[in-house]
Amino acid sequence: MKTSHQKKKNHFVVLVLAILITGCAREPEPIEYGSDECVYCRMIISEHQFGAVLVTSRGRSEKFDAVECMGAFIIDGKIEEDNIYSLWVGDFENPGELIDATEAVYLHSPNLTSPMGLNVSAYSSDEFAHEMMRRYDGEIIDWDKVLDLVEQVWLSQWGR
Repeated sequence: MKTSHQKKKNHFVVLVLAILITGCAREPEPIEYGSDECVYCRMIISEHQFGAVLVTSRGRSEKFDAVECMGAFIIDGKIEEDNIYSLWVGDFENPGELIDATEAVYLHSPNLTSPMGLNVSAYSSDEFAHEMMRRYDGEIIDWDKVLDLVEQVWLSQWGR
């Protein structure tokens, strides 16, 4: 029969293991829309189709209200590339669902506005992205082109 001391010790070990496992998570933390704040622009993240998350090599989730804020965070050197574990963006087709930013298909369209004004939306489905392009016009792009747009268009309009 276990003593009270042994039971407390076992509970403590389980608690420590749970903290260690969750503290080192490499999956993005879900965005709490309406309460989480963008680490780049400090606005409240509210639009389910446009949120983004950068997971650090230590498992910390940095949250953004739009892909352009996450891109600017990287371009501005707010994090070293070696410290980036993964990048996630909101799937426009499935609001609130995060997809791998480097594998997503993006639509840059002046007719489909995003929270920070670069007008880029992300899609897990190439087919749906093209359907949205037919509906809203614009250009299908990849992650590297998103970063180029952030640097050459979005940051430059803010004097950077």
